[in-house]
Amino acid sequence: MQVLFDDYTQGAAFATELVNTSPTVWVIAGDQLSDPDALHSFLVENGVDTAVLGERDLEQVRALRERLRAILDASSPGEIVDLTHELLSTVPHRVQLVEVDGSGWRWQATTDGVGTAVQELTVFTGYALLSALRMLGFERFRACASPTCNGVFVDVSRGGRRRYCMPGLCGNRINVANHRQRRNMLGDK
Repeated sequence: MQVLFDDYTQGAAFATELVNTSPTVWVIAGDQLSDPDALHSFLVENGVDTAVLGERDLEQVRALRERLRAILDASSPGEIVDLTHELLSTVPHRVQLVEVDGSGWRWQATTDGVGTAVQELTVFTGYALLSALRMLGFERFRACASPTCNGVFVDVSRGGRRRYCMPGLCGNRINVANHRQRRNMLGDK
């Protein structure tokens, strides 16, 4: 896998999606990565090419998910950097300057040899999170604003005003609850 450093939004969004598959986020629904087939479907839905995945791959991705959660929960920029460097040190890879389609030079991280799925995801998410920290700042690493959600995310939106880990789910729940509360208040008068 080759990861271009200037395309950190996709990797940061993927890290968010992966972390939020955890049973600690989806308390009622449970682990969204329940078996290798669920992992494969998750990766395909998020645009990650995969080979055949087994139980070992599932265990390794779940372990990566927990390490990414610790990074997203970090209490300072320095802690994000330290935890991410520690994570990246587990994967043999190199960083090099490459010319891309004759359109210019870019930094790229490449796993050495044939990397496993989790090694490639580690490099992909690790450098994306470091780049998001550098480009967007620590304040973009957030917990979901929904009182019923334990999710976290990196706000890579242009305006930086995102409040929910899954706007379509958590945001809609809050909007529906607020609407019902207003309707009940009006109905009581």
